[in-house]
This record gives sequence, C-alpha cells and structure tokens, in this order.
Amino acid sequence: MAHPKFLLAYRNPPEADAHPPSAAEMQQIYAQWVAWKEKFKNEIVDLGDGLKPAGRVVRAGSTTDGPWVEAKEVLGGYSIVQAANIERAVEISKSCPVLAMPGASVEVRELAGY
Repeated sequence: MAHPKFLLAYRNPPEADAHPPSAAEMQQIYAQWVAWKEKFKNEIVDLGDGLKPAGRVVRAGSTTDGPWVEAKEVLGGYSIVQAANIERAVEISKSCPVLAMPGASVEVRELAGY
C-alpha cells in the first residue's frame, strides 16, 4: 500500500516580499531547493511552486481580493511529500530551504485522498 501524502504549506511573514533576493541570492536559493529535492527524491513527489502575493477569495455569492493584509503570515508556496507517517513528513520539512527565511514556517498536513 502506498504511503500517505502530505502538503507542506510554506508561510512567510508579509514583509518577506518587500526585500526580494538578488540574482546571485536566487541562484543560491535555487541550488538549496535542488539539493533538498535530491536528498528526499523518493519522498518529494511534487516540489510545488511559490505563490504570488495577490489572489482572490471566493465565497458563496461573492469574490473579493485577497489574501488579507492583516494576516500575520502569508501562504507563500507548497510541496507535496509521500511519507510513511506525519513524523517522517515533519522530518523532511525541517530541512526545507524556506526555513532559512527569518520568520518562515512550514505547515504539514496529511492529504485526505478523496
């Protein structure tokens, strides 16, 4: 039986977008992500992507701009891992390059598999 899948949701403080990295810093960051993917190549099934700051919030009957400015953390990106259990998914997330950013966090959630 296949292991469960987990969403790693990357949360950044809102001010993180105010100081974009230089081209050289971007190359270093990219190399860190490639190394992390290689280290856990059997468990990271989708490296995911970053999310742009703007978006829309849809509710029954309405659509508004979002995410909200008053948020303490902004959902900045995601990855999906397939691991034996949540403890293993947490171990994988502990070496995620996003955690190098001050104030960043990784939320680990098991996918329901509907």
